[in-house]
Amino acid sequence: MRWHGVYRRFVLGRHYRFAREALVPHFFDALTAYALELARLGVPRAGEAVAALRELRTLPLPSFTGEVEDVFFSIQAQLAEHWGEEVAGAVRRGLSRNDLDLTVFRAYLKDRVLAVLGDFWRLRRAVVRQAEAHRGVPILLRTHHQPAQPSTLDHYLLGVEALLGRDYQRLLQALGTLDRSPLGASALAGSPYPVSRERLAALLGFAGPVENTLDAVAAGDYALELAMALAGLGASLSRFLTDLLLWAERGGFVVGESLAQGSSFMPQKRNPVVLEHARIHAAGLLGGIGLLAHLNHNTPFTDLNDHSTGVLEPLAQVLGQAEAALALTRVALEESRFVPELLLEGFTPGVLASEAVDLLVRKGVPLAEAYRRVQEALPGLKPGALGVEAGELALWVSLEGFFARREVLGGVGPKARAEALKRALGRLREERKALNALRARVRLARRFLVQGLPVPEGPKAP
Repeated sequence: MRWHGVYRRFVLGRHYRFAREALVPHFFDALTAYALELARLGVPRAGEAVAALRELRTLPLPSFTGEVEDVFFSIQAQLAEHWGEEVAGAVRRGLSRNDLDLTVFRAYLKDRVLAVLGDFWRLRRAVVRQAEAHRGVPILLRTHHQPAQPSTLDHYLLGVEALLGRDYQRLLQALGTLDRSPLGASALAGSPYPVSRERLAALLGFAGPVENTLDAVAAGDYALELAMALAGLGASLSRFLTDLLLWAERGGFVVGESLAQGSSFMPQKRNPVVLEHARIHAAGLLGGIGLLAHLNHNTPFTDLNDHSTGVLEPLAQVLGQAEAALALTRVALEESRFVPELLLEGFTPGVLASEAVDLLVRKGVPLAEAYRRVQEALPGLKPGALGVEAGELALWVSLEGFFARREVLGGVGPKARAEALKRALGRLREERKALNALRARVRLARRFLVQGLPVPEGPKAP
């Protein structure tokens, strides 16, 4: 067929180039798994198709010429040319591009998400390591952009890690939805051959199949859920980066030389631009959700390009921004340093006015009266105006006293912080094990499909 030039340029050529660059191994995986299953069922020439696909995947796929419309038909053309029409046709028994493409797309996205989760885990580990290295370093935190209460740098960083940990779990949950195979759904009603969809999923390293065959080719929520998880990550990262930039502005966070840039005009400048670039990429994560929502909005519940081919490149771009944002934030932490004395900038005795109120209440003064007395004693918390001894007041409103009284779960007290650090390290260890197990499942499945090991028994194989 002679395709229109505009269609070739904006649809066929673009999609072919993306698939040739990113999706070819996944096409061969899916086709090989399907051919293996047909061979198990005794379909003629399917076993030869398995061998042919394993050999063909070692050769470069032709560039887009317009003679075939996509990578699938390019592979088919190569099979037919070198192994014959019957071998090429064997692998197509009951197979539709609908279930094949969606299987390939999910497999590709799963690989990308696993890589992002690895980057994410390394950032969280860097945050926890900074907390370990700065235990007990006092800082001043603000609410509503005004000095509020003291904390410690490790308490702050562990709070950030807790927020990022929930983003990590949301991304894992999105991966759980993604980690289901459509293969065997055929066009939408299911394959006319009695393939085991559980076995096909296992061969490809998926957790299992998408149960309903229409849902397998019609659903776009796997992409929408992933975009939502990435948007949440972008929002959380931007908040952390904004805090680091504010500290950098005051000299409390000094970005490493290899990550800062000077000015073309002002020789005194040393700009913490790595944080700005990380925040730019974090902002890009929020942009994906709008497009993915529109691609799913007001579309019929069936196989469509809107939420299959249409979501792939936008998600690939957003996942690339996630990798950049996470890596840039991590190296900014690893290659920079905090300046403890500047993290308390703006601290005055008045910051601990609420402690003075508490002291008076503990002495029997009604809370409203205590609040009024402390307001009148400001600035400086004059002991005479409060009716307490200067030494007693100084001890009570000291940073040490403030921290020591806050040993509640998750509080800023020394014991509470030590327990929080211990829990954070434990979570990281367990999440690392789980991530390695997910990667191993995919890696072993791919090795089986590529190397041609003996076909394992049972639907759970390999």
